[in-house]
Amino acid sequence: MKGHIRERSAGRWAIILDVHNGATGKRRRKWHSFAGTKRRAQIECARLVSELQNGAPIESSRLTVAAYLNQWLEHIKPQVSSKTFERYSSIVRANLKPALGTIPLAKLQPMQVSAAYGSARARLAPRTVHHMHRVLSQALKQAVRWRMLPRNPCDDCEPPKIERREMKVWDVSTMVAALELARPWRVHIPAA
Repeated sequence: MKGHIRERSAGRWAIILDVHNGATGKRRRKWHSFAGTKRRAQIECARLVSELQNGAPIESSRLTVAAYLNQWLEHIKPQVSSKTFERYSSIVRANLKPALGTIPLAKLQPMQVSAAYGSARARLAPRTVHHMHRVLSQALKQAVRWRMLPRNPCDDCEPPKIERREMKVWDVSTMVAALELARPWRVHIPAA
């Protein structure tokens, strides 16, 4: 696998990657546009060649996050219970698609994911935002396995902290008083 650069105009470069298909033996060229200095274009070319050699996807797919999440839901449906699938679908439909759905999957960045969590914190409970993180992370982990992403952007994001509240329980004297108050009612027998 190799690549080279070609100047298109002042400060604009074409990065051309030669990609060989192992099954058919045919060579394909993958073009990328780059704006910057010649040295930066060479560095970007070397990075792209390295990513391709390490198994990164060669297509910069136009698949959006919303379309990918639909595919992932279909994939996960037979693997989880119907209640879990319903909850995943609800989180994807109500929270993830409005926040991240229009972004191309290949261009999803940790900063965008963190921004989505930040805006969700303003209107949702921290536990719901935490569930958003878990669902998105699981979906993108599958995208990495399918070689649609080189790495999971959620790995670099922190979900909101969930505050653990101390459980409040009645002491013995409060429990005795409550049972005494319930004695004249029919609820006393199940409560006692």
